Amino acid sequence: MAIKKKPRLTENKLPSYKKPPVNEVAIGFVAANLEEFKIPHIGLLWDRYRKQYPLIEHAAPLATREGILVDSVTGLPLPRVWFKDDSETRILQFQSNAFYFNWRSRKEDHAYPSYETIAKEFRSNLTVFAAFLAEFKLGTLQPLECELTYINHIPKGQGWNTFGDLPNVLSDCCWLSKDGRFLSNPDKIGWQARFSLPGDNGFLRVKLSDATRKADGLPILVLELSARGLGEKKSLDHIWDWYPIAHEWIVRGFADITTLEVQNKQWERDDAARS
Repeated sequence: MAIKKKPRLTENKLPSYKKPPVNEVAIGFVAANLEEFKIPHIGLLWDRYRKQYPLIEHAAPLATREGILVDSVTGLPLPRVWFKDDSETRILQFQSNAFYFNWRSRKEDHAYPSYETIAKEFRSNLTVFAAFLAEFKLGTLQPLECELTYINHIPKGQGWNTFGDLPNVLSDCCWLSKDGRFLSNPDKIGWQARFSLPGDNGFLRVKLSDATRKADGLPILVLELSARGLGEKKSLDHIWDWYPIAHEWIVRGFADITTLEVQNKQWERDDAARS
């Protein structure tokens, strides 16, 4: 089956979809460790968020380039906690050297709220955290590396039924099924590639894998696009210049590696450049 040629993207208009396959978005950064932040401060911090995020949960420490941070006195790993809203679609992740906000779909009716909404909520939550640090004289945030990650779930039946159908969904990753091959269609897949962001702002990593959807056991393709970096200027002011670059590369990258056919038929691409 012939694959339709993708449109040339307009300079300012980003591709958009009425039914995007986005399952989760993570936005945040790793920072210099807040040496004065202690475990009792977590409870005080939760009080600032508790009305909106009434659920709290421990999580395994987030490893950074320096590895997993440990307490200088006890030698134990420093904790990471999640503050979650009632629907568990929004999560604040905190440890003494990282701050993240996640949106994730828990049910089919949890529609992707848009990047602008997610970025606005992240910024609002970060403002609360910065004010908390200032009030208790716990230091200032010094971002070292930002991250914006989109995780897409493409279930079986949305343009593919076997891994031999991958060219119907992804332009650059395929398994050619043809008569006379010794190997049959694979039963597991994995592929990734990395691309430099402009202006020495970091990189975009694209990763494809397969999984099984927990809700109904349906096979899915997991397509993850994750941008990381910040550039030479590392401050809270400059992260707001970095995230729009990361978002544009994720959106345009997604449109570049997926086929126009699946964009139109399954996700209902609705921007001006769709045809």
